[in-house]
Amino acid sequence: MEPRQLLSADVELETILTGSSAAHAEVEYKEKSDRQSLKFNIYNAAKGQYSVWVGGTQIGQLNVDNSRILEFEFTSEATEGNKGALPAGLTFTTGTEIRLVPASTEASPQMAGKLGVEGEDPRFESCVRFSTTTTKGEAVESEYEAEVEGSTTRRKFELTVWNLAPNSTQTVTIGGVTLADGIKIDALGAGTLRFSDTPKTGFTAFPAGFPSIAVGTPISIGTVVSGNYTAMAQNTTSAPISGAESKITLVGTGSLQGLITWETSASRRQFKVEVWGGTKGQSVPVTVQPPNGSQVLLGTITLNTKGYGRLQYDTADPQKPFPAAFPKLDLNTLFTVGQSLSGVFTNVGQSLAPDDRAAREAYQLDQTKDFSIAGTLSENHGGKGEKWIKDKAGKWHFITPDGSLYEWDGKAGANGRRIAILDDSIHAKPELLTQAKATASVTTDDSLLRASAARLDRELNLSPGPATSNNWGGLGEKWIKGNGKWYFITPDGTLTRWNGSKTASGTVVGKLDERFHEDTSKLTEAEKQLTDTEKVFAANTSLKITTYAQASDNYGGVNVKWLKSATNEWYFVRPNDELYLWDRRGLIAKKTGNDVSGTLISALTGAFANPTMLTTPPAKPPGTVASRAVLDDLFIDLPDLN
Repeated sequence: MEPRQLLSADVELETILTGSSAAHAEVEYKEKSDRQSLKFNIYNAAKGQYSVWVGGTQIGQLNVDNSRILEFEFTSEATEGNKGALPAGLTFTTGTEIRLVPASTEASPQMAGKLGVEGEDPRFESCVRFSTTTTKGEAVESEYEAEVEGSTTRRKFELTVWNLAPNSTQTVTIGGVTLADGIKIDALGAGTLRFSDTPKTGFTAFPAGFPSIAVGTPISIGTVVSGNYTAMAQNTTSAPISGAESKITLVGTGSLQGLITWETSASRRQFKVEVWGGTKGQSVPVTVQPPNGSQVLLGTITLNTKGYGRLQYDTADPQKPFPAAFPKLDLNTLFTVGQSLSGVFTNVGQSLAPDDRAAREAYQLDQTKDFSIAGTLSENHGGKGEKWIKDKAGKWHFITPDGSLYEWDGKAGANGRRIAILDDSIHAKPELLTQAKATASVTTDDSLLRASAARLDRELNLSPGPATSNNWGGLGEKWIKGNGKWYFITPDGTLTRWNGSKTASGTVVGKLDERFHEDTSKLTEAEKQLTDTEKVFAANTSLKITTYAQASDNYGGVNVKWLKSATNEWYFVRPNDELYLWDRRGLIAKKTGNDVSGTLISALTGAFANPTMLTTPPAKPPGTVASRAVLDDLFIDLPDLN
């Protein structure tokens, strides 16, 4: 889980302090609005005094009595009872070290630990990732996990690159260590390295001297990409066999590729085998063999003109009944497809649910593009095992088996510009993209939510409705006015334009999250939630301001600074940093002197002192690709959402 500031300003971190004795302490840090707290629960510690250190700063002392336990809290509020003052100016992030240092030899030895996101599994020694895409489209994804099992550390490493020089070998340097064989790039510009301490299909053993990777460890791929690893969310539990959604990758040596998806719930079962990369008319038998059971033929797939085929059973579809001989799919069930493909149901790393990062990005993309499935997915139409979807503008996109999403270039075949690297689960089930939802605050990106809310507010001119109207429709909704119409936002953050009926129903115009329902001012005053960098980026890209006309400063005695856009529009900035679109009325005579008038765009901190900030994009673009797509036209007229 990437460390980030939520709109609600909530931060929750925790750690367990341990040392060379049985003494230990649970530490929890919380930040909400203007309040900070650092809470200690100490257990089995020898009587004595302990100094409390946060990083290199001592913040106080704790006294453990004969009970050998202590609960104590440092807070930024007034102290009382078992609370102490938390010094101002301290920074708490993932990786911040907390120590309890004994003041005498009678006390327990030092206990220490590093803060991590609340709920993460302490067995993970390291859980990090690196992801980037260059301006040329070169992309890198890498993940590393190290888990302590007793006295043994188990590691897993994955590195995948796309759009690098075809048929080349690139050096890979991690933490100052250059891997001996580098990474080999195929004819399509892609390459993969996978290492594991545990035997796994598609992985090889770690090479000697492989470095330990932690937050901040540098990585470079040739001279193309470099950066540092960051914290990654951890998923340490497997989905249960019953009520689960699993994907089983089929592996083989030929051109044929495939995937099995198996979904079960209390009321429905779905089983699907998809294969691609074969030849027209090819027959592919599908067999299954449970552990300690006999092999069963489930059916035969005949590949279509595109070399794609599917075998599907679904209890909800009378046209796709399960065969009577369909066996129970226990762990270690073996599937064989054709003469070259096989896969095993292990339920380890086979969840059909995308990881947090992919789910978050899928939501962002769907908010921006509004994807839909156009009747058929046209599987393998371009010969890459891809599936096709459309955006709201009618543009075709396709998803390849590795989860990459491309915008089609309109030419023959599956070609185009990759716009995202998602998860192979989204290829298996494109509905995870076309029907992506913000299921929880922690899985949505705040930069996209801020941008989307600001666009909705500017377009609809939103203002709070009377509190007495809340829950009028029985949905727990809150009501908002905009451009002479009524809107309501439900507890999940869905904003709907009311249709004037006797129920809370209408047309959905935006999908945010529950925080915007909890505090509707985050929507009705959304522009205040944008960062200065986001507003500057929006002004630069949407208004296309190119020139600061410094020679016109104080023209006609008016204390404003003038800027011009690529479309020959003139803008001016007042000393209070408000940016206006000039109405071309010329100088306006007032009793206090001349003035100019126009339409207020926004207040941009520092714009008057440094107008050139509006002529050049920020050195580091804010947010994500999806949030920037919204900001791109934030300050210009959009198609009316009414």
